[in-house]
Amino acid sequence: MPKTRPSILYGACAALLALVAATASAPTATAGPGLLPSAAAARAAIPTPEKHFGFKMGAEGKLAAYPDVLRYMKLIAERSDRVDYKAVGPTTMGNEYGTVLISSPANLRRLDRLVEINQKLADPRRTSPEEARRLAAEGVPFYHLEATIHSSEVGNGQAINDIVHRLATEDSDFTRKILNNSVVVLVPSQNPDGQHLIIDHFNRTAGTSLARTYPDLYHKYTGHDDNRDWTMFTQVEAQYRLGLIKKYRPAMVHIMHQKGNSGSRIFVPPYGGITSENVPANMSSSVAAIGQHAARALAAEGKTGVGSGDYHIFWTLEQPGGYFPFTGAGIYLTEIASVTDYAYPQVSRDGRPLGPQQARMNLIEPYRSTTWTLADIVDYAKTATYAGMEYTADNGDKLLYDNLFAVPQEYLTKGVPSGTYAFVVDAKQRDPYATYELLQRLEWTDVEIERARSAFVADGKRYEAGSHVIRMKQPRGNWAHQVLGTDKYPEVRDCGECPVLLPYAEATTSLPLQLGVSVTEVMTPFQAQLERVGSVRPAPVTMPRAPGGKGAYLVRPESYGTVQIVSALQDANVTTFRAAAAFDGYPAGTYVVPATGQARNVLATASAKVGIPVTAVDRAPAVAGVQLKPRTRVGLLRGVGNMPGGWDMWQFDEYGVNYDVVEAQDFTRKSLSELYDTIVISSGVSQEDIVEGLDPARYDERYSWAYGVGEQGWAKLAQFVRDGGTLLAIGGSVETAQELLDLPIKPGVPDDEDQFTTGGSLLHQTFDADNPVAWGMPESWPVWLYNTSSWELTGDGGEVVSSYPAEGEVLASGYLRGAEHIRGDANVVSFTVGKGQVVTYGSEITFRTLPRSQFNLLYNAMYHGPAAAVDANTMAQLKSRFAG
Repeated sequence: MPKTRPSILYGACAALLALVAATASAPTATAGPGLLPSAAAARAAIPTPEKHFGFKMGAEGKLAAYPDVLRYMKLIAERSDRVDYKAVGPTTMGNEYGTVLISSPANLRRLDRLVEINQKLADPRRTSPEEARRLAAEGVPFYHLEATIHSSEVGNGQAINDIVHRLATEDSDFTRKILNNSVVVLVPSQNPDGQHLIIDHFNRTAGTSLARTYPDLYHKYTGHDDNRDWTMFTQVEAQYRLGLIKKYRPAMVHIMHQKGNSGSRIFVPPYGGITSENVPANMSSSVAAIGQHAARALAAEGKTGVGSGDYHIFWTLEQPGGYFPFTGAGIYLTEIASVTDYAYPQVSRDGRPLGPQQARMNLIEPYRSTTWTLADIVDYAKTATYAGMEYTADNGDKLLYDNLFAVPQEYLTKGVPSGTYAFVVDAKQRDPYATYELLQRLEWTDVEIERARSAFVADGKRYEAGSHVIRMKQPRGNWAHQVLGTDKYPEVRDCGECPVLLPYAEATTSLPLQLGVSVTEVMTPFQAQLERVGSVRPAPVTMPRAPGGKGAYLVRPESYGTVQIVSALQDANVTTFRAAAAFDGYPAGTYVVPATGQARNVLATASAKVGIPVTAVDRAPAVAGVQLKPRTRVGLLRGVGNMPGGWDMWQFDEYGVNYDVVEAQDFTRKSLSELYDTIVISSGVSQEDIVEGLDPARYDERYSWAYGVGEQGWAKLAQFVRDGGTLLAIGGSVETAQELLDLPIKPGVPDDEDQFTTGGSLLHQTFDADNPVAWGMPESWPVWLYNTSSWELTGDGGEVVSSYPAEGEVLASGYLRGAEHIRGDANVVSFTVGKGQVVTYGSEITFRTLPRSQFNLLYNAMYHGPAAAVDANTMAQLKSRFAG
């Protein structure tokens, strides 16, 4: 599997606004009676989906390929005055991310005005309540429709072809209402890459003995996690989605999903579980109403098995809409039961009807059939979508005023429910790059940021000039509070014996704790000289003067942004050292670079990118240290279909790490050390994944990189370490490393969730910053723990790098039950095995690339293991040896 290093488009949000700003003029015909003959003729020339694709949508074993879907959307746009198609930009893998705008010709002609109305409503500073009511009456709501983000949920991507064809061609009371009273913004797929991968594989394997289901991640980096990228917006598709929200300000968002095949046939709101106080009540009530409207429409058509009140919890941003609900948009989620191998009937094995059979208030009429088909998915999807569109068209002025305008107005005038006045980002930060990334995400989501011109005092604490202030009385105050605050997730159960209602994987969204930024919640209003921040940029840095003949350049190790500087030095083959002890105010782990002209050029460019200063000293420090191995070779053992491994790939690509994905073919070498100095095992990779891998009888040679390596390969991995290699095991792969090398550790927490669980939380941690694995880390800072374990040493040979507090509070933010089981346990442990090094990370230090304050724990070990020790005298003589 070849290594690629795409440039992740952090500027995609801004680029999207430019891409979608120019709205093409629609033809001059009007909808309904009086339609111009030329427009009617063009509309009649639009082929049905069956004619275009060669089969009906929902036909057994048939899936329309994504390029054909886009061609169909473009064809309809060419021939219909009700439809416009816009290409937004390239995806992660270079495919086309498109949008389809559907409305009456009159609305499409005045689209710029409708967008302007929504923008005014979304910012109450520009609009009085009286004007907002006039604007709501003049405008129409935008209905944002996403067909597929989880690309194995293929039915919805088929249904949209029928939906768009109907709206483009039918002349009925229903279509006239939808077209005249709303604008539909359809995203045919939020993950086009996955549509290519899933459906192309399905179609390619037709008529063969190969498995029809695609085995790997259906988004290059995030896989099924691609709808959980709504705080850091790491992926370009998430940035495009954010841009569409900011551009069109939809009043209702319909996210089409599928689910497993054993439950209700379709889920519609209202939701179950708990909600954050930051989620607007107006949004929740409108979503409950649209869900019940859909349930009635489904019942009227005899579609049974309609469930509601289910599991989608609005506490964090994973499900179901991320940023959307905090803007006042209603999040209408539908989840339809899936079938076999994407497109073949699901048939009951025991002859009983599918799904739950007891009628309840959240399942009024059970599904009585023993068979469920792709055609059923398509039909249910169309009915639910038409119902959502109808509700939106019938309640436009209410949605525009009560949601789009009233929600931001509430936070602008009242602030957030907690009573928080502001959050202050102290100007004194140990990690300037983390501070930049935090402020950048706030800026992307329309949070207003102010900077202090002079020192001020808030809640009794003094802050220096340059500190940033985010006040809660602003249109996006609820969002700012959600991502800046800490959380205490409540212990809520549906019954006395029921389990706690936990979110999918995150009980907290605290970006400051995840990134390592000092942010203070201020409850009392204060006076300060503040100015609006127009654009967030990395801290400005300038290169120092070139040092003298025995000097060196120094880079402090605290920031996780330093790895981008190190990667640049590695790529340029610039010799780099690290100090093993503190000296002259610099901590252990400081990077020491001989002051050559090449080093200066590399450092100047890399440091400016991340805003991390470079200093110079006239004499290199006389302190022992290590010399990093030039162009350290990193292997990523990620496992097929493993999402943590996908996120690790993104992180390594983004930060410029010289890595390759470890392939089964690598194990045919005499030794893995021929290819790698360090191997990272992503969280969740098991011994079975490595030894057994994919079955060659079910997956052809294009997936041979993920075939099993057998017991011989397993032994080669162990020998790689004993011969001097470095092995780093993250989270769920620690057990794999323990089995591989018989490490003297055992899990520290019980498997029973009634005794111990976190729900995805940040827990306090202490670090031994003198250990090379923890160089640059603070004395204490929270780490992320979700479904892995702490560890206890059972013998000699392990050095504890970090551990959970033996006393005091363990939970920093989120939820924790059973703190007594983790107190004093080890988290990160370093072992010497033979000539090599093993580091185990009990917590998920790269979880969705969110807990970035912990990244250095990985990068330190990645480069330190293959490094060579140098004494103080060698370090002091750097300039004389590397001048040139």
